[in-house]
Amino acid sequence: MYRIGILEDDIKMGGELKVFLDANGHEGIFIEPDEYAGLDEKELISILISKNIDLILLDIGLPGFDGIKICKSLRRTSHIPIIIITSDNSELTELMSIQSGADDFVPKPFNTRILLARMEGVLNRVYERERETLDKSSTVHLSDGNIFTFDRLKGKILSSSNEEINLSKNEIQIMTILIEKQGEIVSRDDIISYLWDNYSYVDDNTLTVNMTRIRSKLEELGIKDAIVTRRGMGYMLN
Repeated sequence: MYRIGILEDDIKMGGELKVFLDANGHEGIFIEPDEYAGLDEKELISILISKNIDLILLDIGLPGFDGIKICKSLRRTSHIPIIIITSDNSELTELMSIQSGADDFVPKPFNTRILLARMEGVLNRVYERERETLDKSSTVHLSDGNIFTFDRLKGKILSSSNEEINLSKNEIQIMTILIEKQGEIVSRDDIISYLWDNYSYVDDNTLTVNMTRIRSKLEELGIKDAIVTRRGMGYMLN
């Protein structure tokens, strides 16, 4: 199941799309115009990112906003897939949408089944490729002799005594970058940037909370001081 953001000025259509997506194995997240009335572009994009959306259906004719500009700005800060849905089906608008970073362009009126097929094509293309770049699991050897297995696809850490803990989406991504750079200091900015690139919204305070939780979970497995804080520099997996 994917979380599909719907940014559509027609409240009736937005509600119908949400119901349709909910009935077809996804979770529709309709961002109604009232939610972003009076906001600027940066604030609207912040709302979109914060909802942990996996794909956005973006109308061009939004009240107070240009959907093409929103698409371009969103693409500069995130790799969340974007499908433009619009009644302006001119070739120029389609070209501008693709050039602004949209993954697909679907003119209105559309058959919802065809829209669903186009969505699933984009989702499979983006997220299957992401999964293919990840090893199913990796064995991590710490400097103090501790060993654990990190299974990224299942979101688990397994100790040498076969005890396991589950990780949240953000915790999986944080462990991924720390393991990839084991023995190196990874700055807070680099971790936050990595999380944004992997479709997660994280600020400095959220990162601190996530790091505390990861350390606590590792300690449940008897793995202490695996992640070292280098003040003013970042974190390092020993």
